[in-house]
Amino acid sequence: MYLLPCPHCDHSATVGPAQAGDQIPCPQCGQSIAVPKLGELRQLPTAETSDSDQKERDAGSAGHANRPTVLFTALGLLAAGLFLAAAFCAVNWATISVPTTTEGHIAQFEEAYQEVNSAQMIREWEEINRNGVDLPAMYKYRAMELDKQAWLRNTSLFFVAGIVAVMAAVFVGRGSRSADA
Repeated sequence: MYLLPCPHCDHSATVGPAQAGDQIPCPQCGQSIAVPKLGELRQLPTAETSDSDQKERDAGSAGHANRPTVLFTALGLLAAGLFLAAAFCAVNWATISVPTTTEGHIAQFEEAYQEVNSAQMIREWEEINRNGVDLPAMYKYRAMELDKQAWLRNTSLFFVAGIVAVMAAVFVGRGSRSADA
């Protein structure tokens, strides 16, 4: 039962949740009092608690009332941003076409060396011994291959982080719903 003040004489009438949205007569002055809806009715002091207890409880919970909603919204926005980043990375991954792979490149060398005669192989060997096998730069296909792998890894990381943010938002949403009940 809740204490509803009369707007005409300030006497408190006792109302129950079943009377939410109805009109009741004031027990003091007899004027009609509009009973608020259930959400507003629950904010009124109850017949069992005093006004000072209700004011303390309202003051303590006023700062915490919007925190779950703000946190839920923030986590939802974070999840949306993470999924957008994952989509961006996936598009970049899909648009990189690597002309060959390391295995294909080795197969090309093996095929080319089968057509080379012994004298050419000896000259190649001597050149390798003289100059070494260090390449001044990475093969272009290998750099593209590494870029493609990096985009796929970033896609996976952003997607997993988005799923975690969604799960956290659901957890916060359920927690605030059970706290309201």
